[in-house]
Amino acid sequence: MSESTPRLVPSLVYAALSTAVVSSLGMLLVPSIAHEMDVPVSTAQWMLTINLLAGAIATPVMGRLSDGPHKKKLLLFSLVLILLGSVIAALAPNFSVFLIGRALQGLSYGIVPVTISLARRYVAKEKVQSSISSLSVTVATGIGIGYPLTGILAGLFDYRFAFWFAAAFVLTAIIVVAKVVPHGPDQLAPVVPFDHSGATLLGLGLGTLLLGISEGPRWGWTSPWTLGIIAVSLVLLLIWMRTELRSDHPLINLRVFRNGEVLLANVTAIGLGAALYIGLSVSSLVAQAPATTGYGMALPVVWAGFVMFPLSVGSFSANRLVRKLSHRVSLATLLPVGAGLMAVAGCLLWLFHAQLCGFSWACCSLVGGWARPTRLCPP
Repeated sequence: MSESTPRLVPSLVYAALSTAVVSSLGMLLVPSIAHEMDVPVSTAQWMLTINLLAGAIATPVMGRLSDGPHKKKLLLFSLVLILLGSVIAALAPNFSVFLIGRALQGLSYGIVPVTISLARRYVAKEKVQSSISSLSVTVATGIGIGYPLTGILAGLFDYRFAFWFAAAFVLTAIIVVAKVVPHGPDQLAPVVPFDHSGATLLGLGLGTLLLGISEGPRWGWTSPWTLGIIAVSLVLLLIWMRTELRSDHPLINLRVFRNGEVLLANVTAIGLGAALYIGLSVSSLVAQAPATTGYGMALPVVWAGFVMFPLSVGSFSANRLVRKLSHRVSLATLLPVGAGLMAVAGCLLWLFHAQLCGFSWACCSLVGGWARPTRLCPP
């Protein structure tokens, strides 16, 4: 039975925006962190690695727990930890303490699945699809706004102000969720044992895989460390898959991938999602890299943030446009069109990375092509 109020979906969107706000504190601030904390840029990039490691472990666990009866408590607890991480990062006296804060901020990657679960439970059936659609593109839309804000705060003041802003935003999200989201446990949610072994194996597998990929360029792709860590991660993931297929209550139900449509939707989303985040990282790097590199635009952090603003335009526009077109054009047609648009955007980033206009249009197309069609694939 739905318990939706007119304020519920906007409140969930607001909570999901915390993911975008925290994400904007990543690649854009690496040069500033390296300078302020007197560490090499290669070391400063650990602020990205440890954040992704924590997110890779937290997201599937939070997604599974969100199916249970304590959805609101899970969301509030996660937001409190993200708030704590933001405060630690803002006050950090050294880089080691700063990394602790960034690790706690990694929980932000699991916020959107929890908000989607709350929408499915409490939003009226006729509004569920549009609500989930809005929540799905919140991060892509918000990043385009979060990057300029982060650039302004870091450029006019310093990076600590950007983290204080994130802390303030998350604090307001906690207040909104506490007041608007229905109280008490979800009486309709199934109560099943949590898959501790699956969560442990998946966390270790993803964590070691991301570590190997992140450090591969520095260690060398053929070095024993890189090859060993990636090999260990693949073994762990294979054991995890075998464990999940034998479990009565798996962390992730891999049996659903026997359905061709589900497999296609997920593989496509993973591939396009990877392309999106590669594009985001490259865009931020190119925007701030010195012109002497031959590929950089040498923009100060204030203006580098604004380069990402087209992300919001592309994501929001694609969400609205495809929602209308989906009634007339099949999703099987829209999906390859979106993928093709991303391919064109990638080529533009390659060919016109030194021209701000073409560079910004490519960023807009990059997210616009991905943001919506994969979300509409059959479950």
